[in-house]
Amino acid sequence: LTATSDVHLPNDVGIIFGDSAEKIEGDGTDLTISGNNIKLTAAADVILPINIGLHFTDANEKIESNGTNLTITAASGDINLTANADVNLPNDIGLVFGDDGEKIEGDGTDLTIASSNLLNLTATTDVVIPTNVGLHFTDANEKIESDGTNLTISSGAQIIMAATTDVKLANDIGVIFGDAGEKIEGDGTDLTIASS
Repeated sequence: LTATSDVHLPNDVGIIFGDSAEKIEGDGTDLTISGNNIKLTAAADVILPINIGLHFTDANEKIESNGTNLTITAASGDINLTANADVNLPNDIGLVFGDDGEKIEGDGTDLTIASSNLLNLTATTDVVIPTNVGLHFTDANEKIESDGTNLTISSGAQIIMAATTDVKLANDIGVIFGDAGEKIEGDGTDLTIASS
C-alpha cells in the first residue's frame, strides 16, 4: 500500500490476518480487534489518553487515569492482588482506607497505622508480640515488654490501677517490694507480710 493519505475501509468491513480468527474491524463507532491472545509489543509505553479507561468485560471493572490519580474500579466484586511475591509500596506512600484518617504507611524504618478514631484488633486468637519487643505508650518511658519469662511494666512516673472491682492475685503469688525480702502473699487462708 503506497497511499499518500488515509486508506478507508467501509463500516463492518475488516482486515483479516490468516483467517477470520484474527481480524480488525470498525462499525463507525467502535473498533474491534479479534484474536486468541492479542500481544502489544511496543518498544516503549502503551499510552492511554486522560479519562480513557481500560475496561474488563464492561464498565464495572475498569482502570482509568485523570492525569493525576489512577482509579481501579470493581463495582460488583473484590479486587484481588494475586502476586507470587510481595506487593511493594515505596517509602512514605501509604495505604488509605476511606480518607486520610485511616492509613498504613512505612518510611523504610517505621510502620505507622493511623486512625481518626479507634484502632480495633479483632483477631480470633491471640495478638502475639515477640520476645523483647515492647508495647510503648507515647514513648519508651511507658512500656509493657516480655523477655519470654518475665513481663515488665515500665512507667516514667506512677502506675495507677483503676479497676472498678478487686485486683486478684492467685494463691501463693505475692507482691514483692524491692527484692524477695519484702513481700505480701496469701495462700487462700492466711495473708503473710514478710520483711527482711
